[in-house]
Amino acid sequence: MVEVVKIWEGPAQLGESPLWNPDLQVLYWLDIEKSRLYARTEGTGTVNGIKLPAMAGSVALCAEGGLVAAIGRGFAHVEPMTGEVRMLATDIAREDCLMNDGKADRRGTFIAGAKHLPESDPVASVWSFTHGRISPVMDHFTVFNGPAFSPAGDRIYFADSPTQQIKTATYDAETGAFGPFEVFAQLSEGDGYPDGMTVDADGCLWNAHWDGWRLTRYRPDGTIDRVVEIPVQRPTSLCFGGPNMTSIFVTSASTRLSAEELEKAPASGALFRIETDIRGLAETPVSIEG
Repeated sequence: MVEVVKIWEGPAQLGESPLWNPDLQVLYWLDIEKSRLYARTEGTGTVNGIKLPAMAGSVALCAEGGLVAAIGRGFAHVEPMTGEVRMLATDIAREDCLMNDGKADRRGTFIAGAKHLPESDPVASVWSFTHGRISPVMDHFTVFNGPAFSPAGDRIYFADSPTQQIKTATYDAETGAFGPFEVFAQLSEGDGYPDGMTVDADGCLWNAHWDGWRLTRYRPDGTIDRVVEIPVQRPTSLCFGGPNMTSIFVTSASTRLSAEELEKAPASGALFRIETDIRGLAETPVSIEG
């Protein structure tokens, strides 16, 4: 049985988008609803945070230093050390949508999607960002979550969370072309909703279950390899990191939980660490220069 260790009390209202920087040995993550970006230094465990000018849904490493953020209704470059934020694109999402989850593919293209703020209609879209260029890639989402990419970068995984489905498709990182979408996993009542995800070095997909109290590791064929119980109702996302890329960092949420639910899960909104014998993959930086 794995040990799930709380390493930051928080609580975050909506912790999301954990991201490991192997060069700096720093973990980044967001609190979307508080518009904050946090950084935790490995070794010392020191946590620092900065206020962002708008709610950010996800971040990626930037090849020119700092981070690229899917923020507000567009993209921005963020310097975590100084708090400087430079908008790269605004108003690409609809007025009733907000940028949400995203991740860089294996070639350094940031794939990020939006969510419909009332979470009722499939009107949100997904974009690619690379070398300063933004292109629409998918439409008709209610809440886009993921994505994650196979080790070779030739397959993408993502979720439209209200459907309780994780989908997959072949993916051409050079052209950005997708193959036909397939259902990779269908969650059931009591499983919660598929949220953030990552792929390990073995090609297995890890998914955090919002309202499901767990992480699931899926084999490439979609069968379940293992389930890791998390002591909070709403784990939101996860990433691999640590000196050997064998630690799993898990963000969580406390937002919209009742007093009774918070009593059952008092660590809601905390950041957790799990030590494993499985290696993760370093994320590819995204260039903002044309």
